[in-house]
Amino acid sequence: MGKRLSEDDIKSIREAFKQTGTIRGVSRKTGIRRKTVRKYLESMGCPVVNAPAVKKRPSKLDPYKPKIGYLVREKKLTAIRVFEEIQQLGYDGGYTILKEYVRLIRPKNKKIPRPPIDHPPGYEAQMDWSPHNVIIGGKAQVVQTGSIVLCFSRWLFIRHFVDQTLESVIRLHEQAFAELGAVPEIITYDNMTTVGRHVGPGEIWINPTFKRFAQKYGFKIVILRPGAKERHGKVERHFHYIENNFLAGREFDDLADLNDRADQWRYNKANVRVHGTLRQRPVDMLVREMPYLSALPASLSEAIYKEVDRLVHLDFCIAIDTNRYSVSPCLVGETAKVRLYKDHLEIWVKNKFDCKHEYENGRHQRKVLPEHQEIYKKMTGQRQLLEEAFLLLGEPSKIFYEGLLKQRKGAAGYHLSRILQYADRHGADVVAGALAHAAKYNAYSADAVFRIINGKELKGKAKNSAVRAPKNYRQWLRSYVVEKQKLDRYDKLVEKEDKDDSNFGR
Repeated sequence: MGKRLSEDDIKSIREAFKQTGTIRGVSRKTGIRRKTVRKYLESMGCPVVNAPAVKKRPSKLDPYKPKIGYLVREKKLTAIRVFEEIQQLGYDGGYTILKEYVRLIRPKNKKIPRPPIDHPPGYEAQMDWSPHNVIIGGKAQVVQTGSIVLCFSRWLFIRHFVDQTLESVIRLHEQAFAELGAVPEIITYDNMTTVGRHVGPGEIWINPTFKRFAQKYGFKIVILRPGAKERHGKVERHFHYIENNFLAGREFDDLADLNDRADQWRYNKANVRVHGTLRQRPVDMLVREMPYLSALPASLSEAIYKEVDRLVHLDFCIAIDTNRYSVSPCLVGETAKVRLYKDHLEIWVKNKFDCKHEYENGRHQRKVLPEHQEIYKKMTGQRQLLEEAFLLLGEPSKIFYEGLLKQRKGAAGYHLSRILQYADRHGADVVAGALAHAAKYNAYSADAVFRIINGKELKGKAKNSAVRAPKNYRQWLRSYVVEKQKLDRYDKLVEKEDKDDSNFGR
């Protein structure tokens, strides 16, 4: 029972009702709830006027609704096809209102309950493709993500390609098998020309090249019938996970960087998380599954490799982990295929073998093969002239040159050539100051000098140093100069080296 109203409140209700004639108006004038106002008005015998019913506006769809119902329920047409059909009958309304009406009247598909699919350990893996939009080198582009998932453990392998060719499909499998060191009994696929497809009732075509590949590794190819999405859910659901938990919000330098970081994400996130369905980590489940997987054929176990793309940099080296390995200097600027074996790596360029390296044990090492060093010396025969020109930059150049030889060794000539070009552009005094500043941080490279000249902080600089370049850094760099020399007599040399560098990268 609510609180009784006072006589003054009742009087106020009567007066307000005489003025407004509505419950809403009385509530607004007196501040009393509408439910309470209605109750007291009815008890006093006052006629309460209900709000008039809102008259439904006619719709342009009304004359066509029987036809729409027939097209949707019987003909199973989409909303856009229904729109085209009723336009021919004179409908001049919009598509949005039609689409909403079609959604209301379309029969809902009844979900048929299915028992969970049992995946014994070591028996099945699933493979599929999915395109993704990524930022590579500052530009948006589409990459093709290939994925292989072991159904029992949910162990995930992914690799990104620029296409979905047969060569890419085979590389995906080879690299997955190499990392896993084993093969499942069967691998299931949707219809795809590179692997196989249904061509008639009970008739399946298998790509002969991929069939030979599967026979070599000892797994069976299973092509799922069209529309069996629930049968391929293990791999398809992972693409949503990859999109939102790895690719979203990240930018990559190149395709190699994308695949390297994808591997790190798998190792540190995807395969070590607690799986939502299994309630266990895929890496732990994989330990249980490994005894049931088939071992790699003996003829392949030693020859299997992981292939990555790497750019040949100006120091005629490619980067693997933190180390750098040389290639022929004439290949600078090319993209190399690096085959990573268990105990060595091979570098291939344009489908031609270039060289083989044993892995470096340390970190941040540069390994140059003797034959590559000899080629480089022949290509840079003016090393002595470069040294003489460089030392004319003054006392800072002598200290810097000693550190450069220790750190860069055979690649020192390349750095000398670039620094002399900076002296030609920015002035010898500015470069000399940059050399002195770089030596404070043991940063002996052309890149470090370039960053200082442009007022940028050095990467990995000394922690205890508080020296920072001020805003007027050009003038500040000039304060380092011990002696100034003109490099006019070396202008021709610098111009020649500049041309050689441009030819060197072709």
